[in-house]
Amino acid sequence: MPSVLTRLVCALAVMLCAGLSGTQLLRYLDWAEYADFADDLAEGRFVPSDLEALAPVLARTELHCLTLRETPLLSLHFYAVDLRAQQADMHPFLPADDPALQAQRDRTRAMLEEALACAPLDGNLWLSMAILSRAQAAPPDLVARHVALSRLYAPHEGWIADRRAEFF
Repeated sequence: MPSVLTRLVCALAVMLCAGLSGTQLLRYLDWAEYADFADDLAEGRFVPSDLEALAPVLARTELHCLTLRETPLLSLHFYAVDLRAQQADMHPFLPADDPALQAQRDRTRAMLEEALACAPLDGNLWLSMAILSRAQAAPPDLVARHVALSRLYAPHEGWIADRRAEFF
């Protein structure tokens, strides 16, 4: 017959596992719809009315590494930049004077800086920073530095190299 201490340890272990699993399940359920949405974006979705649907997720301020790494939050912010540029009849990769577009670019940049703080060796993030910096009329030497970091940290990834060649 197991002692009270053994039962207590087993009960604590079960509660710990349930707590960890429950947290992960809640995070998954919270982001599942947006993950499907991001998959649609990868397949070419571009619907101007999506800005209203994205408003709740774009307003989120949770900028910790786990959220940025495991959710499509950054991709959705870049999509919002593209949608805002289309609304303003501006090119998404060139400087613009539209206040709503500039505000979305600023929010996206803050999110991207946070992502780079979490993953400073990610060549794709550095390339995204170069593209966004150029769109925000950053000094050319700063943009070139971001491109160089992208090359340094992702020298052989074909899809990143293709994007670099397309934009720079």
